[in-house]
Amino acid sequence: MPESAKEIDLDPRKYVGLSFPLRGDANNDFALTKNSLEHAAHNLKNLLLTHPGERLNQPEFGSTLRAICFEQNNSELPGKVEEEIRRSVNFWLPYINIQEVSVLTDEADASRIFVTLTFSTSLNANSLKSITLDASYTAETY
Repeated sequence: MPESAKEIDLDPRKYVGLSFPLRGDANNDFALTKNSLEHAAHNLKNLLLTHPGERLNQPEFGSTLRAICFEQNNSELPGKVEEEIRRSVNFWLPYINIQEVSVLTDEADASRIFVTLTFSTSLNANSLKSITLDASYTAETY
């Protein structure tokens, strides 16, 4: 009988998926994620920091989060960011449940926008994880 996703998730000897950005590690050709929550965090970063049209053979994949962050920084910006995140995640990653979205700006640099997401997965709705993305620049977000 095949193992369930929860059994695989709880086994520290098993891996769930690839870690992004793709890179090697000491034990494997590619760095791997250990559980579904960690894997979901990598998938979220990949989705939200990919602009539609950037992914080969899947031109609709991604979100317009980075483009929204270049709009006027006013009271409407956090709502636009949250709406785009929820729209993208609901379509591309429906197993991820976004609990909270916080939009923060860097006081020292008004052009930088950070988004903190708190989420769970449908595999375990009681386990929460948070990630923070620099939505204004993607080179060092992982």
